[in-house]
Amino acid sequence: MSEPLLEVVRGLIERTYRLRTGLTEIGPFVIGDAGYRLFYATGTGERAIGSAEGGEAKTLVREGTDGVTACIYFPDAMIRHLESHPPLRGIGEENVGAFATFVEEIDHLLLIAERSLGRRPVSLFELELHANVSKYLVLARFLAGRTGRLGEDGRRWLRHRLFPGVEFCDEDQAVRERYHDAERWAVRLLDGLDGLDGLHRAERLEVLRQFHLAEPGAKLRLISTLGRSRLPD
Repeated sequence: MSEPLLEVVRGLIERTYRLRTGLTEIGPFVIGDAGYRLFYATGTGERAIGSAEGGEAKTLVREGTDGVTACIYFPDAMIRHLESHPPLRGIGEENVGAFATFVEEIDHLLLIAERSLGRRPVSLFELELHANVSKYLVLARFLAGRTGRLGEDGRRWLRHRLFPGVEFCDEDQAVRERYHDAERWAVRLLDGLDGLDGLHRAERLEVLRQFHLAEPGAKLRLISTLGRSRLPD
């Protein structure tokens, strides 16, 4: 039996950054429509962290005296769509958006779990920045297939689909600015990695792991050193 998509994505993210979350699987932390209505629709103090283009998919976080609890809500319709267009069989226009959202929310949960285990804080901006980088890395790996290498055309298509430069439509201006800033810094990191000629896979992984471990300010300084291109306005 093939490994569930949840665990395939979890494994890719954890191996890339050497994440230590304390989680053996994440299926128990995922809910659908019924679970959302039962546990979270009553407004009991949870914080929702949603993907920029993810519709209603979101990571739900609650902080209390006993620590942090979190889970991912994936709408039933979104999961049915991914089951009808399985990313493990290929990435295309029909599933790239839903799968990107799927990866983002898993990345949110894993990063929150790691920081909670290590008693380190994580900001909303850092969550969005990290997830933007991770969704590109994971989808690029899926697109590359068995060859492990994604060609220029594939990279260009994926960049365009994941980072189209759209204006985010959240009513809260601060949220819109956070999404926008997280996207442009993520793109700059990816551009910087692409621009380092002769960078071996192990060296690329080391840069990504340094990025993951760094505090937010150090993350931005690291990104700034990777390339000569000016940060977009």
